[in-house]
Amino acid sequence: MTRTLLNIDAAASQHDGDTEQACRRMVDALTALPADYRTGLVRRRAVTLYEAIPAQHHREHAARELRDVMAG
Repeated sequence: MTRTLLNIDAAASQHDGDTEQACRRMVDALTALPADYRTGLVRRRAVTLYEAIPAQHHREHAARELRDVMAG
């Protein structure tokens, strides 16, 4: 799980430069974990990244995919 948190942090740090890439990295980090581990700190960090994405990007494929992975 530590590796996943590091990957999530790396995705979040990319957010400033490339929203799509940040979302894709976050999805990769989350889907590498069993669903039972996508809770607590892992989920909070994913939600924080998603909430930092400007609303106009929420309709883009990568952001929708992130939202779906967090919901699942």
